[in-house]
Amino acid sequence: MARNQTNFRILLFTFYFLLFTFYIGCTSITEQGELNEPYYGQNYGQVTIFLNGPDKTSQDITFVLMAVNIMSEDGTYREIMSTPLDINSVSMTGRQVLFGERTLPEGRYKKLQFILKDALIKRKDSTANLALPPEGIDVAIDIAVNGNQNTSLFLKWDVDASTVDGYLFKPVFAVKGKVPELSTLLIYVTNEGSNNVSVINRQSGEVVATVLVGKRPRGIATSLNKERPRVYVVNSGSNSVSVIEPTTNKVENEIPIRYGREPEGIAVARISSEKELIFVTNYGSNTVSVIDPLTQQEIEKIDAGSGPVAVAVEPPVETLSGTRFLSFTDVNLLKSYRERFLNAYVVNKNSKNVSVLRMDILRGRLEDIINVNVEWNPIALDVDYQRAKVYVANYNFDNLSVIDILQIVKGNKTGAVNAIINVGTHITGVITDPDFDRIYLLKEFPGEIMIIRPFSEDFGTLKEAMVPIMGTIPVGSSPRSFISDPEGRKLYVVNRGSNAVSVVDKTTKREEKVIPVGKKPYGIAMFPF
Repeated sequence: MARNQTNFRILLFTFYFLLFTFYIGCTSITEQGELNEPYYGQNYGQVTIFLNGPDKTSQDITFVLMAVNIMSEDGTYREIMSTPLDINSVSMTGRQVLFGERTLPEGRYKKLQFILKDALIKRKDSTANLALPPEGIDVAIDIAVNGNQNTSLFLKWDVDASTVDGYLFKPVFAVKGKVPELSTLLIYVTNEGSNNVSVINRQSGEVVATVLVGKRPRGIATSLNKERPRVYVVNSGSNSVSVIEPTTNKVENEIPIRYGREPEGIAVARISSEKELIFVTNYGSNTVSVIDPLTQQEIEKIDAGSGPVAVAVEPPVETLSGTRFLSFTDVNLLKSYRERFLNAYVVNKNSKNVSVLRMDILRGRLEDIINVNVEWNPIALDVDYQRAKVYVANYNFDNLSVIDILQIVKGNKTGAVNAIINVGTHITGVITDPDFDRIYLLKEFPGEIMIIRPFSEDFGTLKEAMVPIMGTIPVGSSPRSFISDPEGRKLYVVNRGSNAVSVVDKTTKREEKVIPVGKKPYGIAMFPF
């Protein structure tokens, strides 16, 4: 008898388990599962949803967004986000929040569904609960998801129209139309974990587009040609360079890297008024690929040191005009050198040196390589042509290496390297600022920008010099890279740990805005004109 009861319980449990499994399989919300990760295929695209806060508001409303779902034209709902997000109308004023991004099957989508919880309104010194509509919140949309492309939705929250009769919370989210953007106002940020590029309007401080590129995008650079502006994105996971047309924010071509593996850093050099060259460091093969942007083909493979992670090139020679830091003789020496050659500087992390690639301008080919030892773990660099210096950030050591370009031009490799000591460790980026007579160092830990004085010839013949720190600016979590705007007023910092970009005012030395981007952001670029 006991055995029969046990068997009956097992059968009953099995029946309910199968019924539960069937119910879950037939639920109207399709869990994305493996599609939560960026997926590549002609039949899948990517959707990114942002909420833009009000320009101003008279109401202080807080609510919890529990989930966002999207409905296809066949009535199937798919989950966009399910991580609870606290939203407050006052703190959202003038800000933007990334709701989520997901890979979706190709097709048309007609509705967004918002699941809300715990709506509160603050009036003077009291806080009251707001009722929520039992049917939930739906927003009508009409978008097409295309294969291997990103579709970005921007919602505008009208806070003052979101309460009914003073007790019912029914948020009004309007789909914001796209406005043509000037490429000179745009910033491009690679998101390695999202396989896309966030496009930011630096005037409004908001993301205005998202571009799906290759796998694991890292380095990014822009062309210097005003007549044919392009954005070049290094895809480390798919061994290619995506070419973005900035007026449409679409990928017009993907250039395969045939002679290298795990591409990482990128720089664009103007070698004449009509010709540019693209340099790509290949970390996995210890090489540099040279690409002709006109033919969009790899034209040369150059052997570098071990673990090339970053590359910087000398700017147009016209930038020497009006320099306050070089003698007339030094300027003429550099101008004479640049009539025939241009230098590209490659940071080799594992071999602890910098490869100086001397490129023949007339042929557009490598003339010579000079390897300069910096002794530490170099990870990033910047060229200060006004002083004829290259500053190299060393991640695990508290020294900043300084390469003298004039000594390199003269062939004096031995006396070409000096150092600024006691700058701290975990430096991931360096920017020189001749106008303000400063150097900005980006520190991964504790997440800040350090400001120091540049290397000066007044240090005499010292190989090492300690320069006083002028200040620090806190930014986001685990900053990876940064850039200065062409006007020299602001710094834009990519915070890899907090999936955001910090906007820093150089004058006040404060973070004035935080812009949400994709997952694991890495590189940043903007047009220099």
